[in-house]
Amino acid sequence: MIKLVEKDCHRIAEQAVRRVQQDPETPNYKSLTDDELRARARDLLANLGQWLERQDDGLLDRRYETLGRARHQDGFPLHEVVYKLHLLKRTILDHAREQHLEMNALELYAEQEFLKRLDHFFDRIIYRVVKGYSEQAMADVAGRPADFRTATTAVPGRRAA
Repeated sequence: MIKLVEKDCHRIAEQAVRRVQQDPETPNYKSLTDDELRARARDLLANLGQWLERQDDGLLDRRYETLGRARHQDGFPLHEVVYKLHLLKRTILDHAREQHLEMNALELYAEQEFLKRLDHFFDRIIYRVVKGYSEQAMADVAGRPADFRTATTAVPGRRAA
């Protein structure tokens, strides 16, 4: 499944760009060029195997925290950023399912494993995007630059959840 996604990354990226550009829930993404959207989607898709294997890697964390900060600075609402990632994930899943209409038991098991790993991956990058976005929002309020190396700490006088 991973190899299929990587092999078809250009086609999946095109489908994802169309979805984002046509979806009424992502109006701010219309301000980005198709090339920008396509490049980001292709980067993720072409290297999906590596990203799935390296989920503990700080590079992945920094990359998506940086994206979250950038989207905040660009004025994108957080819900729209998260929804765009959801659309990309759904496009990957739809494409993978279209390609595997008839599967034997081993292929079904492999698909289930892929789906679990993909869910975990998107959960992680969404968390990192939201973290970067929130850090940038707090930095803007405090009047200081956001720094991905600065850990978010509890507000004094409040208990951690």
